[in-house]
Amino acid sequence: MNGNDNLRDSWLDSRITRLRWTVGIVLIGLFVLGPGVAAVRAGSSPTSWFLLAGSVVFFLTVVPVVVVWPRASFRIPTWLLVAYFVGLATALFVVGQQHLGNGKQLNWVITLAVAAAACGRFSSTPRPAVVGGGACAVVGAALTLGSGHYGSGNVAVATFVPPMAALFAYSASRRLDTLNMLRQTRAELARVAVAEERLRIARDLHDLLGHSLSLITLKAELAGRVLETDTARAGREIGELESVARQALADVRAAVAGYRQPDLAAELAAARQLLTAAGVACLISAPAAARLAPELDAALAWTVMEGATNIVRHAGAEHATFTISAGRSAAVADITDDGSARPAGATAQPAVPHAELPARTGPALAGSGLAGSGLAGLAERVHGLGGELVAGAIAPHGFRLRVTLPVRGNVEGQAS
Repeated sequence: MNGNDNLRDSWLDSRITRLRWTVGIVLIGLFVLGPGVAAVRAGSSPTSWFLLAGSVVFFLTVVPVVVVWPRASFRIPTWLLVAYFVGLATALFVVGQQHLGNGKQLNWVITLAVAAAACGRFSSTPRPAVVGGGACAVVGAALTLGSGHYGSGNVAVATFVPPMAALFAYSASRRLDTLNMLRQTRAELARVAVAEERLRIARDLHDLLGHSLSLITLKAELAGRVLETDTARAGREIGELESVARQALADVRAAVAGYRQPDLAAELAAARQLLTAAGVACLISAPAAARLAPELDAALAWTVMEGATNIVRHAGAEHATFTISAGRSAAVADITDDGSARPAGATAQPAVPHAELPARTGPALAGSGLAGSGLAGLAERVHGLGGELVAGAIAPHGFRLRVTLPVRGNVEGQAS
């Protein structure tokens, strides 16, 4: 969700909230204050003034509960509110119907319905809503049946309207709670997505800059060494340095924009160039006929990039081997060197044969000692594709990085 969507949703929420408040206040005021005003206009007496004052108090206390306040903001004990609203509504209904005499209208039954709705609105559990709505229904049924002046229709209204109001109010309250929870969840998911995108960009920048800057450093050092003895070669090295720098800048821009996916063939060529410049003999074996799915090709390319960068930076090796294979069930990148050092962040391990290397996938990598940013980021990529990463020392000396990715039908051509 972008900023415009958030602003639009906030604007719509505020408009809907104001509209709901306006409609709720007008309707409650009309049905609650109307009978009290009518009682005073019909004749000034202590009873009519009591009804007007009681309806005003009822209106002023019920509007915040039913319309304005969110349910989570209530601090008054639930059962105290139930007793207050049911008691005041019962008093107004009893006095109001007696004040009307033996008429056939139920002008004050609305107070029971609104009181029941208030009980349903602030209830966090069904019990207060059921008790409040049931109490109002009992009062309405008892008074209408006991008076003997009301027909079955009026008795049904006084009996069934209050519990229905409580049910609807409780359902609406729970629905608002669910909507608020969904909004919070959506906001949290947006924050998580932003964090994951930042992690992806940081990981890509680390891989891209580590590889490119290593090559730039080597080219600059080589050009400096041969500048006085072989100016032509120094010029070539400086030209290549400029080309690498420009490509690194383009790669960084593309990675930040989220468009760059490294190409395995290009990264193998770049690894050969990098290792040759560093004075490391490089043997690369890769099938030309295998065409992997883009995500697998990119993952193997990241593996080659990380392996080459680590060899140049940390290994102190004289020879390195890159073996890429693609079968029907798995694609494998196997990188070894004969150096005596190890990648940054990798703990020293006993020298063991290749076949005995412990398998370490993404989640286990952080606790395995291979906590360098490059290997950790590579392990996350491999684990996301359901693959396996192996990294560790080999006998008699050297280091091995092996990534195995399940193909699952993602190879369009097979290696011969």
